[in-house]
Amino acid sequence: MFLNLLLFLTLTVNATEPAKFTILEYKAPAPFAGILFDEFAMAKILSGYDMTAYSCDIKIEYELNKYKQRCQFKIENLEIEHKALTQEYDLFIIQKDREIELLANALKKTSPRYKWLYFAGGLLAGTAASYGLYTTLNEK
Repeated sequence: MFLNLLLFLTLTVNATEPAKFTILEYKAPAPFAGILFDEFAMAKILSGYDMTAYSCDIKIEYELNKYKQRCQFKIENLEIEHKALTQEYDLFIIQKDREIELLANALKKTSPRYKWLYFAGGLLAGTAASYGLYTTLNEK
């Protein structure tokens, strides 16, 4: 391919006249019908294909690399977002666990430690109040 490019550049630099071609009919100076090119036209045709193929390969490689980079960027962005959301979720769970623990401790502090004493005191106070009302109302 490099040789074709070099041949093309050499021939086109030395060429003072444009490439020529002629159309042949069957059994004219050639034993076939077709188109006859001179060496400059042939060099352009042969090198043109290689140059076009090389240009196409470069464009394809560029577009694929561009698409690959775009996909890698999206993947990295999603991984970062996933990591951030996971950390946020973990912090939320830790905060809720602390809140539950604080509420449980507050409930333990406010609830009576000696429930049976409060129950007995309430029973005695209720009995005394009932007896006091009974004696007050039955004095007539």
